Order: sequence, then structure tokens, then C-alpha cells
Amino acid sequence: MNTIYKPDHTLFSRLCDTQPKYRALAALIEHAIDSKELSFEQKLPAQRLLADSLNITHGTVTRAYALLEQRGLVTAKLGAGTFVSKVVELSHFEGDTDFASSMQPMMGQQHVMTNALQSLSEDQSALTDVMVYKLNGLASHQRFFQQWLADKGFDCLNHPLIFTQGAQQGIFTTLATLCESGDTVIAESMCYPGFYHACHSLNLSLAQVDMHYEGIDLNQIEALCKSRTIKAVYITPNCQNPTNIRYSSDNLNALLALSRRYNFFIIEDDVNYCLPEHWRLPLWQQAPDRVFYISSFSKYFAGGLRAGYLLPPILWEQPILKQLHSECWAVSSMNFELIMRAIKSNEFTYNQTKLADEIRYRIEQIKKLLETYEIDAQFASLNVYIPLAQSQNMFEFCGVLKAHKVIVRTLDAFIRDVPALKAESPNGIRLTLGGPATRAEFDLGVTRIEAALKQFNQTFEVVI
Repeated sequence: MNTIYKPDHTLFSRLCDTQPKYRALAALIEHAIDSKELSFEQKLPAQRLLADSLNITHGTVTRAYALLEQRGLVTAKLGAGTFVSKVVELSHFEGDTDFASSMQPMMGQQHVMTNALQSLSEDQSALTDVMVYKLNGLASHQRFFQQWLADKGFDCLNHPLIFTQGAQQGIFTTLATLCESGDTVIAESMCYPGFYHACHSLNLSLAQVDMHYEGIDLNQIEALCKSRTIKAVYITPNCQNPTNIRYSSDNLNALLALSRRYNFFIIEDDVNYCLPEHWRLPLWQQAPDRVFYISSFSKYFAGGLRAGYLLPPILWEQPILKQLHSECWAVSSMNFELIMRAIKSNEFTYNQTKLADEIRYRIEQIKKLLETYEIDAQFASLNVYIPLAQSQNMFEFCGVLKAHKVIVRTLDAFIRDVPALKAESPNGIRLTLGGPATRAEFDLGVTRIEAALKQFNQTFEVVI
């Protein structure tokens, strides 16, 4: 019922250079689907014909088709053949384009998790283990995730991990352990709203300091340290949220020196997604006695799993565990079992590579669009930080985007005292790239942003 699919022999040969032939064939067909060379409900070639065309075995094609079915891209119909099941077109999409939620697009994680769930369901011994209380996960989880981090360069094999139900719990638990009611902590002038919630719940005094292109303002921190006792400084150095500032090594080293001089701890939040070429080892690596390192799988895989981890200084391990135990009795071992099984699979590596390639594509498309309208922006993986001139108004800009079915965050979402906004307060938006689940939905969103920019430029009036 559709034109016959003719595989790209040159691309297939190139894909075979880096992976087994069945995975190369699966990648070739997925590329054809994404590029609309193969359309929804189109029948794939008979396995024997495709095998002969590419000079591979029938078994290789069978494995490739099975892998594509696991990924949810095709469906095998008994007696009829294998058909494309992924919808690339958006002819019926009427909803808003979500450029507000900072998360990875769901581009195969659900199928990685399907395999992990199936694997666990068939392992009765492991299933029994994860269904009993364990305050800090199973010993097998500790060994696996310590080695996984060690393979990334962490010197952590002698540092037990503390598992948390997401990074938010890691932040709250660290603050609750370090601080008493009324204590002062420092954070960046704009930062993750969940940190504000934690400080408010614990009745902490929050002092915020300015940011510049190298990181946090060290002079302001030292001035605060001279006037009062500071318990902790909260930073997001790899990819600051929302500004996308990446702390320089000099800034981090100087902050560490201040930490030792004035006896405060550093809470290092490494939750925000970084492309592999931008990620670097944390400050914790240099000073595991001064730094509480917090991360999770939310931005890297799926937020709904609520799987985070914490590397505290050794002397604080037991107090942290005691505090965590008072909050939730025991974290979910099942979540970490599933993440462990997912990571062990080839599909996890494939999915992470695919997600990184997609984010690179999305950065380039938004960058081209904003450059056309001479709009300055700061890019860093999932987030795009767009400061506006004081003569413009972020709420009006957001309203124009909303009228074109685009949802973004205005910068007041990252400010603690929203009702007290002043003229010099940050003025701009944070646009995130992960909300649209598919390439087609994202491209539609870019088209909508362009229409909004045209209207904004033509009709904008300064709001006094």
C-alpha cells in the first residue's frame, strides 16, 4: 500500500563499523522512520528479501525487527508482516508545546524500562530481595552504582552512596542534617525553586548572592561569612539553573578555600542534564570532606522513577542516614534495581546516545531561530536562558508565546520573594528543550516560537 522501502547501503555499511549488524540494521530502519522515508503503518520488506539486499543473514534481520518491536517502532502482525507503528506526523496535534518542563523527552526510555521490568519479573530471587525493607538499598546496588560512578571517573569505591527518592530529598535531608532552625545558608541569586521550599520548611535563613560568568560571587560570600555564621553554600556548578552558567575551576577552587577558612559546607547539586562533552567531575572529587554531592536520574532518564543519590563526607554518613530514616523509613529498592538493570542493557547506552543527539539538534534549531531575530541566549544542554532588555517585559513575552501555544518559564519562578519583585529584578525566560516528546512535535514548537517572535516584534509596546 506504500512505496517499497529501499535501504541505504552506504549508511548501513557505516553503521556496521561501530555495532553488530542487527543493531546497525535497526538503526538504519529507525533513521528511515524518523526521516519519513518509512511512514506510519507502512510494511517493512520481507525478511528474506531485506537479507538478500544487504547481504546479511535472515537471522540478522529477524533480530533487528525484534529489537525495533521492543523499542515500540514497529509491530509484527501474524501472517501479514511487520509494520511501522511510530507516528512521526503531527497532523492531529493541537496541544500546547511544553518548553517549560525541564526533563528529557520520552524517546525510548519507556521501552528500556519495559525490558528491565520484564527481566525483574522473571527473577524471583531478586524480586523477593527488593520487596523487603532496606534503609539504603541492597549491597548489590551499592556495589553496582559505586562501580558505575567509578567508571565515570569518581574516586568513590570507598565512599558508600546514600540512595534517595530523587535529588529533592537529598537536598532536604542534607539541610536538615547540617542545620538547625534559624541557621543561615547561601544560594545563588536565582536557583532551583525546590531549594527554597526546603529552606522554608526547615525555617532556615537564606542569603542569596549574585552570579557572574565564572560562577558565584565570592566577595559577597566572604562578606556574609564575616558578619554571621554560614552553615552551607548551595551551588549548581556544571549547569546552573536557570542561567546556564558553568562555574570556572578558579571560582570553584576559591569557593572551596573559603569553605575551609570559614568552616561551611558546600552542597553541590549535579542534577541538571549535561551533554557528555560538557559534563565534568564534581568538586566533591577534590574535597569529599567539605562537599555534599547530590545527583539523580531524573534529568538523564526519567523523573518519575524518583531515584537519586548522595555522596556526603564520611563523618556525616550516619547522621544523613538517620535523618533519611526519619523521613521515609526506607527508600524503594525496586527503583534502584530497575535502574541498575536498565543501565546494564545495551538499550540504555543506545537511548542515552539518541537523547544526546536529539538535544544537540534542538539546541542548533533554537539557536538559529534566535540569531535570526538577534536575540541573545545562553545554551547548555536542556535549558535555554533568554534575558530580555529592561524595556521589554517577560510576562508580556510569555503571554504572546502562550497565545501561540508555547509554554515557557518566566524568571520570577527562580526568585524567592516573587511579590517583592523590583525594577532591577531579572527579566527574561527559561526555555527548555525536553518537553516535546518527538522531533516532529519539537519542530512544530519552533514554528510556533517563530510566529510569536514576529508578533512580539511588530506589536510590542513598553509596559510602564
